[in-house]
Amino acid sequence: MYPDDRTLGKIGIKDSVFKLLNTLGWVDMLKPMWGFKNFTYEFLSSISFTKDGLKSENPDRRVSFRLLNIDYEMSLEMFCIEIGFTNLGFIHDSFDHSLRPEDYNPAAFWKRIIGLEQYNSHSNKASNIHNPVLRYLQRVMACTIWGRKEVGPTRTDELFMLWAMLYDHPVNTCYYLLDHLSSVGNKRSNEKGDIVVGGVITYIARMFGVGENKGINKIEGNNRLDLDTVTAMFMIKPQPSLLSFELKLSAPHILFVLPNPPRTDPEVETNLLYFGVDQQAQEDHGIDYTRHHEHEANEQFDAERWEWMQMEI
Repeated sequence: MYPDDRTLGKIGIKDSVFKLLNTLGWVDMLKPMWGFKNFTYEFLSSISFTKDGLKSENPDRRVSFRLLNIDYEMSLEMFCIEIGFTNLGFIHDSFDHSLRPEDYNPAAFWKRIIGLEQYNSHSNKASNIHNPVLRYLQRVMACTIWGRKEVGPTRTDELFMLWAMLYDHPVNTCYYLLDHLSSVGNKRSNEKGDIVVGGVITYIARMFGVGENKGINKIEGNNRLDLDTVTAMFMIKPQPSLLSFELKLSAPHILFVLPNPPRTDPEVETNLLYFGVDQQAQEDHGIDYTRHHEHEANEQFDAERWEWMQMEI
């Protein structure tokens, strides 16, 4: 699913989301587009990406794939040029230490955005991310660049990208993109399941001059991370009477009313973690949050809470 302008505007995080996406040059790549079965299956069944990690000083990274019966084979650098990126930037798991950011510590960054000591790349739930901008961006990545059916956990690559966006560090986007797509292509030969990277492959096809008018069998479904989706993922709770939304976390807290850009701007360090009741929100919206929390505590087994507990389990 792609960023939805209307939703981002309504909850007041549009400027921050697109500012962070722009730091990595991802805005054009993440404009909503459809996937097509012919592009998707042909690309995934033919892609081969050689990382050549042992040659750390001068790795020979190459990619090959097929689109509309045309075979392509080129270096990583040439692929980057074709799709509008530079073959530069950090690769956090590279054998080449010059490409690894010295100040990136995944456990420390995870603690900074969720407030917990534990870090496990296989079980880190995105619902634990406090800041709605970072949480929204994680879900966008999980549904596009690292498209997969299970989007609850935060991948190691996604966490690194959030860090890179937030602190304005260049990243070799093409490397990560091809690494994931080749992994998906290899799995497809042995596994069955939904394909959720079709839109990204459409973008690649477009950049190589293959028009979308040649796309056959559009992959149907909602391709935007809209209000219904962010509500279903328990990120927000609509408040129709106030024409606003309440920010929610996996913990049963309602923190403050959205839109509220001063409290959601992730470039403000104090906005990365939220604890307790936001006093400014009470003053701005005239809401007695203390009574609101007490009321919620007394209704901890209502239908909505039970549904939330079941999904978290």
